[in-house]
Amino acid sequence: MTRFGFLGSISGLVYALFYLLIRHWWGAEIILMCTAGVVISPFLMRWKGSIEPAANFFCLILALGFLSLCFVEGGVHGHALAWLVSVPLCALILAGTRPAIKWVVISFLAASLVVGLDLAGINLPVTYDPKWNSLVSAAGYLGLVLFMFLLGYIFEQGRASAFARMQEALGQLAASNERLVVLNKEKNEFLGIAAHDLRSPLTVILGNGELLKEIEDRNITKDLANRIISAAERMRHLITNLLDVNAIEEGKFASRLESCNLAALVESSVGHNQAAASRKQIKIVTGLSDEVYIRADREATLQILDNLISNAVKYSPLNSTVQVHLLPEKEHALVRVRDEGPGISEQDQKKLFQKFSRLSARPTGGESSTGLGLAIVKKLAEAMGGTVECHSTFGCGATFTLRLPLWIDAPKTKIATVKLPEITLPDSIPAFSYSSKRAGS
Repeated sequence: MTRFGFLGSISGLVYALFYLLIRHWWGAEIILMCTAGVVISPFLMRWKGSIEPAANFFCLILALGFLSLCFVEGGVHGHALAWLVSVPLCALILAGTRPAIKWVVISFLAASLVVGLDLAGINLPVTYDPKWNSLVSAAGYLGLVLFMFLLGYIFEQGRASAFARMQEALGQLAASNERLVVLNKEKNEFLGIAAHDLRSPLTVILGNGELLKEIEDRNITKDLANRIISAAERMRHLITNLLDVNAIEEGKFASRLESCNLAALVESSVGHNQAAASRKQIKIVTGLSDEVYIRADREATLQILDNLISNAVKYSPLNSTVQVHLLPEKEHALVRVRDEGPGISEQDQKKLFQKFSRLSARPTGGESSTGLGLAIVKKLAEAMGGTVECHSTFGCGATFTLRLPLWIDAPKTKIATVKLPEITLPDSIPAFSYSSKRAGS
C-alpha cells in the first residue's frame, strides 16, 4: 500500500508539473488533488488498521481522477479513459478478488458514461491548447505503459517477499517437527528408563521391606536396610539427573560464577569417590597444583568432577588406577581424568554426550548407568564458558579433559612437585570434541 501510494504520488507530481508547463490548469488541479488523496491512503490504512478501506479509497481517488480528466481532455479522444484500466488492477493487487470485481464494474460504468456521451453527440471539451494534443496523448499512453509495469513490479516484489517469508516459516516448521520427533524419542527413552531403572530398585526396596517384617536377627536386618538405602540412592540419583538435565535445557540453570580453587574442588571430588574406588581396589592418583583459581560455579564444577571421576571408577577394572591431573594453561585450567577401562569405540564417541545414550562398554562392578551424566557435564561446562572432551582408543582406556577459564585476578599459580606415574598415550589418538568452542591442544 505504501509503495502504491509512493508510486501514485510521484506519477501525479510529474504529470502535474507537465500540465503546468503547457498551461493545462484544469488537468494540473485535478492531478494535484488526486495526488493528495493517494498520499493519504497509507495513513488511512494505519489509522483503520486494515488495508481494504485504504485500498478502496486509493481506487476511488484514481477512478474519480481519471474520469474527471476525461471531462477536460476530450473524452474518448483523450488518453485518460485508458487509465481507468489500472483501477481494478490496483484493487485486485491490494484488496483481493471481491473488491476488484466491484471496481471492474465501477470502472466499466465510468468508461461507459464517457463513451455514451460521445455516441450521443456530446463532445467533451479540451481545456488546453490543442497544439499540445499529440504530446499530451503520447505522455499519457507512454506513462500508462510505465505505470502498469511498475504496478506489476511492486506486486512481484511483494509476492517474492511473501514467498521468502513462507519458505522461512516452512523451514522453521520443519525444524520444529524434527525437534518434536527428537523430543518424542527422548520422551519414549525417558519412559523406558523410568520403567526399567526405577522398577528394579523399587523391587529391591519392596522385597527387602517385606523381609524386614519377618526377620528379627539384627545383623540380617541391618543388611536388608543397607540394600534398601542403596536402592533408594540409585533412584534418587536417576531422578536428580533427570531434573538437572531438564532444568538446564529449559534455561533454569543460572550459573553463579565466582573465584574457585579448582585444586580444592578436585581433592573434594576424589574424596567423594574414594569409597567406591576402594570397594574395587582401584587407586586414584592425583597430580595437582597448589592453587589454581577458576571463574566458575562451585557446585556445578563439583558436579562435573564427581561425574567424570565416578565414571572412571565405574568403568575401570579391579586393581587398576585412575589418574587425575590438574594442569594450568595461559587462560584456562585443565582437569584430565584417565582410566584403564575398556575405552570407547568411535561409534560410541559420536553419541557420548547425548542424553540417554547407552554405550557398548558396561560398568565393571554392576553399577547403574542412566545415560544422562555426560550430557549434564557438557551442558554445565558450556554454561560456564568451558569445554569437555574425550580422547580414547578402544581397548586402551579413556581420558576426559575438562577446560574452564581461569580467574584473572587470582594469585599466581604455584605448581606443586608431585611425582606421579606418567600418562602414556599412543602416538595417534582419535579425538572427539563436543565443545561448542574451539578447544586448545
